[in-house]
Amino acid sequence: MTEPLVRTNELAHTYGTGVTAVVAVHGVSCVIGARTRAVVTGRAGTGKTTLLHLLAGMKKPTAGTIDWPAFAPSPPGPDLVGLVLQDGGLLRDLDVRLNVALPLVLAGRTGTAVRDAVDHALDLAGLTGLAKKAPRDLTGEQIRLAMLARALAPAPRLILADDPAGWLDRPAAERLMGRLVQAADRLAAGLLVATTEPAPDGLFDDRWAMVDGKLVQDL
Repeated sequence: MTEPLVRTNELAHTYGTGVTAVVAVHGVSCVIGARTRAVVTGRAGTGKTTLLHLLAGMKKPTAGTIDWPAFAPSPPGPDLVGLVLQDGGLLRDLDVRLNVALPLVLAGRTGTAVRDAVDHALDLAGLTGLAKKAPRDLTGEQIRLAMLARALAPAPRLILADDPAGWLDRPAAERLMGRLVQAADRLAAGLLVATTEPAPDGLFDDRWAMVDGKLVQDL
């Protein structure tokens, strides 16, 4: 087995304190490596988003441990973890190419390095022919794919996607999920997708579920 990208042991996160405290994630132990292709399903409010934020290093656990043994520094930065958010919309005044390039430019990349990274990300997302389109001219599926391309542009080693196909009909959602898995394969990146909808059969190696903040892996 390759070295784990992220590893947790009895991981937990609680919002607030005292009688108003809400335990969003508790008792989660898992390992995600470069070959992981996992989907975690569950109703809204079961802790999926909080779990992804913990795995990305965006939130600190309130109990348990989490480490990123394959990354230095740790936790890894956004150039090593591609996070596809539910509400990470596009900037309407920028075309698709510029939207995808923006995080790279903000991170200090310039010139050919940005152009090549954006070209690769657009190819991974199947949007090469739409690079000059404005967000208002895209379908809902294309907008979601552009958000995916933006997360893939830094060539991350770990991809975490939070309901990436939200609001899409089933055929479009299945196409987008397929793109995610293909992108992870081409980048040799680990992949964990959270969704409120059933995942397509045969696409993911591991099918997990979040139930009241706990991760159920033996499905």
